[in-house]
Amino acid sequence: MKQNYSIEKEIREIRGDETLVSFVGVVVSIDPSTYMLIVDDGTGAVSVSSDNLYDMEKILRVVGSPYKEGGQIIVDSEIIQDFTDFNLDLFRKVQQIEKEVYQ
Repeated sequence: MKQNYSIEKEIREIRGDETLVSFVGVVVSIDPSTYMLIVDDGTGAVSVSSDNLYDMEKILRVVGSPYKEGGQIIVDSEIIQDFTDFNLDLFRKVQQIEKEVYQ
């Protein structure tokens, strides 16, 4: 049975064998020739394949399927949401509190 929901993860937690993951991060690099973005969430960075190019330092929420290629993890995006007005600092504080409470 196909999983139809994503698992919220920090980039450093993505192994490449998950069905569907989601994360929020900042675009730190763009390759216009391959439509690949490097997105960093503060815990790590990952390559994201995209149908669109986004501006540098744009905050995005990515939902996609990760896979390994040449020892590198790449996320094949299914949904990319523009989180321009998203309070990333507050989001990270909430994530930290959740870790403390639930782990």
